[in-house]
Amino acid sequence: MREKGVILSSFVSARGGSGATLLSVNVSAALARTKRVLLADFHICNSSVLLGMEDTDKDLVRNVLNDSIPLNSAISLLPAHASGLKIVTLSGFEGESAASFISKIAEGFDHIIFVARELNGPISEVLRKSNGIFLVAAPELPSLKKVPLVFKKLYSLHLEEERIKLILNKHSGSSQELFNVEAVCGRAPDFLVARDDSQALLSVNSGRLLAGRGDNRISAGVSFLTEHILSLLPAPVPLRTETRGKGKIQILEVKSNIHAKLIPFLREKHAEPGALNGSDSGELNARVREAVEELFASEAPSILDKEQRAVLVNEIIQEALGLGPLEDLLNDPEISEIMVNSKDSIFVERRGRLEDSGRSFRSDSQLLLCIERIVAPVGRRIDESSPMVDARLPDGSRVNAIIPPLALKGPCLTIRKFSKRKLKIEDLINSGSVTEEAAACLLKAVRARKNIVVSGGTGSGKTTLLNVISSFIPSDERIVTIEDSAELSLSQGHVVTLEARPANIEGKGAVTIRDLVRNALRMRPDRIIVGECRGGEAFDMLQAMNTGHAGSLTTLHSNSPRDTLSRIETMVLMAGMELPLRAIRDQAASAVDIIVHQERSKDGRRRITHITEVSGMEGDIILTQDIFSEREGRLRETGIGSELLPAR
Repeated sequence: MREKGVILSSFVSARGGSGATLLSVNVSAALARTKRVLLADFHICNSSVLLGMEDTDKDLVRNVLNDSIPLNSAISLLPAHASGLKIVTLSGFEGESAASFISKIAEGFDHIIFVARELNGPISEVLRKSNGIFLVAAPELPSLKKVPLVFKKLYSLHLEEERIKLILNKHSGSSQELFNVEAVCGRAPDFLVARDDSQALLSVNSGRLLAGRGDNRISAGVSFLTEHILSLLPAPVPLRTETRGKGKIQILEVKSNIHAKLIPFLREKHAEPGALNGSDSGELNARVREAVEELFASEAPSILDKEQRAVLVNEIIQEALGLGPLEDLLNDPEISEIMVNSKDSIFVERRGRLEDSGRSFRSDSQLLLCIERIVAPVGRRIDESSPMVDARLPDGSRVNAIIPPLALKGPCLTIRKFSKRKLKIEDLINSGSVTEEAAACLLKAVRARKNIVVSGGTGSGKTTLLNVISSFIPSDERIVTIEDSAELSLSQGHVVTLEARPANIEGKGAVTIRDLVRNALRMRPDRIIVGECRGGEAFDMLQAMNTGHAGSLTTLHSNSPRDTLSRIETMVLMAGMELPLRAIRDQAASAVDIIVHQERSKDGRRRITHITEVSGMEGDIILTQDIFSEREGRLRETGIGSELLPAR
């Protein structure tokens, strides 16, 4: 990058919905009136969609990185807005690649604005070179509470405090709001941008810029930000990573060399892995960090500056001791699911929407090692003879992995994260998943010892809902939980947790859900909770519900309450019992009292759509009636009387 003129500015969101993208787009457009400006977005589609533009062709970025296209041609091919603003999307590119692209393209611009929703590797690479870093927060408490955490992470990148500015977006104008910001964040905001919800929504939906328009309150804040960025000095150092006098050294090669030498090096230092594994995590981390620093000094003493080296050392330690590129994703509370399709394709679900994480593993072997680190502590194994596995993380998050020869593109890993905080019924009410009236109905059903089946599709939130409604069970009752992989976390004290076991390497020793359900009947349970019925265990579950274990709970996959009963019939037949269909339906009708059906909408929101009561048999048909059903986007009473409805 030329050092004579380009100014780098970065907008980072404290939390999703803070408005960082809207501000960065408008500031960039305002600058573009008099300057050559590039907006670099680290998340696919955000800025381009907001401006009604096509996303950047990734091949164009790759051609610039490979020097296979003239610079002037590359700049002309970047998507351009009517304001003159150019846009590039860097989602999916590693930090070094993103920095290298910006370094090569920079001479065609006066200002480069970066925008990102998380502090991952790619954005961290450019934050260190930014003249101004703008952390955007909204006045809502969830956003403000993230501010100190983001500042802490920014400081860990060795960024000077004077370069980092706090923007309070959506400011109502009240002094009490400013007092709250300072109390929660520990500092006053440097910039204020007024709230103007109607104009902001119009801007997002229509692609109409707010900068320079006099009919909105946001424009003044954008103008002030623009003036501040115009006053910044050019970037003090180039983004390009170079050695001093020895030519360019490939970062990935250095990392690979250090990984290959790390264990032998620790042994030379009389710190065998077995001894390290027996020590506490703090000591282990310190010993490995010391070894990595020493290896780094010998491998590449001058490859990076102090700050870049510190980040690289942390990455190596995460890969050596943790789950490598997944560590930061697991710690991000906004991410609910991590999907590793292959070593270089990692997607996440954030607030119900899928997006490319921009992360990757070095190789299939590193990804396989990550999978083995997850499954080994819970007594599971994965290899060519057993290429599929279900497991869990220490926090209860659900893990599924599948490897070659079944997975053709390499090992595949899926992690469904569970909230670190136990959700309560109030959380579901506040999020719109259930109404207060329906919640009162569920509470009454559990306390009345009704047998409840929670149904829904994959990822609809069945286990979460089961966790919540199980909290209604009185603490003086003995509960036995049975699961394939333990995920339930009950708050009561008198709980026995059972977990199924797969077969060993000889194909023996398997203990199924069905075995555990039958055993649980001998354990004097007041209630039995089966995490999920998938097969023949449904027959034993019905037997338990019909033989003195009222108030039991389970989940199963289905598309509707009526389909739930059909699924139960099918699963009972899977148990191998040669029972007539009428007998199975009699068992189901007398065992199941309530079906709670949950769905996940296209926007990622999970909500209860039906609370259905099973009222008996008429001929060969099981009778049901909806107590609550979703109408016009809200869960409403159907008007059909039930003893479970709250008293009026």
